[in-house]
Amino acid sequence: MRLRSWFLAGASCALSLGCPPAVGAQGGPACTARLVSGAAIARGWAAYRRNDVAVAASEFNRALAICPDDAGALTGAGYAAMRRGRLTEARIYLHRALAQDSMSYDAAAGAGMVAYRSGDIAAARRSFARALRVVPGDSLARSYLAALPEDIGAVVLTPHVRPSVMSLAARTGRRVFEVRDSVDGWRPMWIKAVNLGAALPGKHPSEFPPNDSTYERWIALMADMGANAIRVYTIHPPHFYAALRNWNLAHPAHPLWIIHGVWTELPPGRKQEKYDDPAWLGQFRGEMRHVVSVLHGSAAIPAVPGHASGVYRADVSPWTLGYIIGREWEPYSVVAYNAAKHGQSRLTGTYLTIDGGNALEVWLAAQCEYLVTYEMQEYNAQRPVAYTNWPTLDPIAHPTETTRAQEMALLRARGERLVEPPKEYDNDAAALDANRMHATAAFPAGVFASYHAYPYYPDFLLVDPGYSTARSPEGPSNYFGYLRDLVAHHGDMPVVISEYGVPSSRGIAHVQPQGWNHGGLTENEQASANARLTRDIHAAGAAGAGLFALIDEWFKKNWIVVDFEVPAERKRLWFNPLDAEENYGVLAMRAGAKDTRIVIDGDSSDWRGVTPLYQATSEQRPDPLSLRSLRVAQDEAYVYLRLDVGEIDWSRAHYQIGIDTYKPTLGDTRLPHTGTRSPTGLEFVLDLGGPGDTQLLVDHPYNPYRPVTIPGSKPVAVQYVYNRPFRTVANAAGQWDSLVVVPNRRRIGRAGQLYPAISYNRNRVTYAREQDNSLARWVANST
Repeated sequence: MRLRSWFLAGASCALSLGCPPAVGAQGGPACTARLVSGAAIARGWAAYRRNDVAVAASEFNRALAICPDDAGALTGAGYAAMRRGRLTEARIYLHRALAQDSMSYDAAAGAGMVAYRSGDIAAARRSFARALRVVPGDSLARSYLAALPEDIGAVVLTPHVRPSVMSLAARTGRRVFEVRDSVDGWRPMWIKAVNLGAALPGKHPSEFPPNDSTYERWIALMADMGANAIRVYTIHPPHFYAALRNWNLAHPAHPLWIIHGVWTELPPGRKQEKYDDPAWLGQFRGEMRHVVSVLHGSAAIPAVPGHASGVYRADVSPWTLGYIIGREWEPYSVVAYNAAKHGQSRLTGTYLTIDGGNALEVWLAAQCEYLVTYEMQEYNAQRPVAYTNWPTLDPIAHPTETTRAQEMALLRARGERLVEPPKEYDNDAAALDANRMHATAAFPAGVFASYHAYPYYPDFLLVDPGYSTARSPEGPSNYFGYLRDLVAHHGDMPVVISEYGVPSSRGIAHVQPQGWNHGGLTENEQASANARLTRDIHAAGAAGAGLFALIDEWFKKNWIVVDFEVPAERKRLWFNPLDAEENYGVLAMRAGAKDTRIVIDGDSSDWRGVTPLYQATSEQRPDPLSLRSLRVAQDEAYVYLRLDVGEIDWSRAHYQIGIDTYKPTLGDTRLPHTGTRSPTGLEFVLDLGGPGDTQLLVDHPYNPYRPVTIPGSKPVAVQYVYNRPFRTVANAAGQWDSLVVVPNRRRIGRAGQLYPAISYNRNRVTYAREQDNSLARWVANST
């Protein structure tokens, strides 16, 4: 067999949706050392572009020490301060730059971004308008101006009149929701909801789509899916509610109901346990009031960073099915609050009561009472209410799931010691039981239980003997076994699985017995699994389901990759196919422009216009196995390679491509298998050995993980830990690793049962055409 090797330097690119200002935008009084300061500015932007912001700031400050009024240096210092989160400092630098050069687009746009991040909407509007005057039609300034909320300073809402008759559009029944089918009649409704996040590629979760018919298209698509409800977590812009109202008025027989959340961050405190903190609680309850008024089309919300705002006039309350308040509460926070408020066990409200609950159950019931009371007092309306829960805090005991303290004690009893302690939450240390919250006669809308429940986590769903032998009407299903227990626990109370689904990422974050993994599925497999999960939820007796989610969201993060997604503040600007959390969408949010995107299909048409990085002459390529040309392209997700070679014969040759991602003096200079010398150090080698034998290898010192034997383990077991410090080193060892990751760590149950770890080789490269397999990573025209 002959092996062909090529070396690609600098294949890893820092990708972004925007570019830093051009070097040399200078103005102001003459400076005799302009050439010296200009060199420092150039070094500053070079450091900025490679994300070395501290060095960039140092170089810009060096330039300012030489020429204190240099507009280019002031602009650079402003951008560096903005990247470091020092917004006040950034604002001062950029305003000084504009004072020196009033026509500096870069300074005006930077000042606009700083104002936007600071929540100064008026200043942001002025700065971006100024930038547009300098560069008419500029897309960055136009996009920010389109995203700025409506100026509500002069808006006067028409006072609403509280109706004399109570409105009740939906209510809970025995394990079901009911909605009106006539003036006095009720019919059961099985909820088929889609969870709607709204962060388009490059956007923060608080940056919503503009008023450009995006929401109208999404609503129509969800209706076409067969959904009868939309679930949102937080307040969206006014045009979302207007679009929903218009849709429902046009489709009265098949409206899309809305289930609305009231989002909050965790409270303050050392363990984030101060749920009664007046300022934090006041913000949470203020958000409740806003949600209710938004749904009734009677709200004017001023601009606040991280929140939607504007004037809300579209009344969608006739189609509001219920409220789900809060978030997936972290167990350490719940445990700490319950310990601090141990005697708090009762609530007697006008609409809700609880007796014998733990402290956080009582607190959650009090917040639901507040929400219901506000809507009754202001709008004389009701609808069902719940708080967010998840399997980590479910009210079922799980003997296979140990807390960290229990796990460490059991391992010590076996004579074992973990090299590094587990990082995950205690998934069976606390519980929230909605059964303890009861509706009074004054609240006929009723209460329900809401769970975010996925099939692959926590581990008790995967290893519990009862769940492992469970069967739904369609076959084996650990998930069905768990859901059946959950529904049974809640008796007649409706249970809504308000989040569920599987992602279509290339990377896997957790493995599930039926293959409903946290990633690693093709889009076809994802669709099939989501349909099956929906049917299992229905068969288990739940009152409804909310599929997660309508769109992929690039800002999301997952435990198995997040430590390597740096810098974190730029994560939203690029798409990580290995990150399962980014890939739940029914609608894929792909990288690249629609008309120029590279497709893994062997068709050369999408490579037109890509100049070869290497092109052999006819005299240089008599051997049919030789490389004829190499092209390289990229987008916000991938670096693409196209190799044109002679006739492919995998029995005679395979191909290696060396990839240098850092300094050419670092990395391995010896290739695998043959020991061929590389003229530059390499961190990775793409080893193309045929359709079933291709992977991306990593230089051994640069492997982010290393296996370590667990001391005292019998049988001998290993634990994968970070290979710190993460660095590439100069070597010629020729030792190349597969990149093995461990989605499911080794576990021990409370009775001492051992559950082995599950690992996989992340860098196996799937051979397929993209139209046949969405996980395709390479293909050849001839095999």
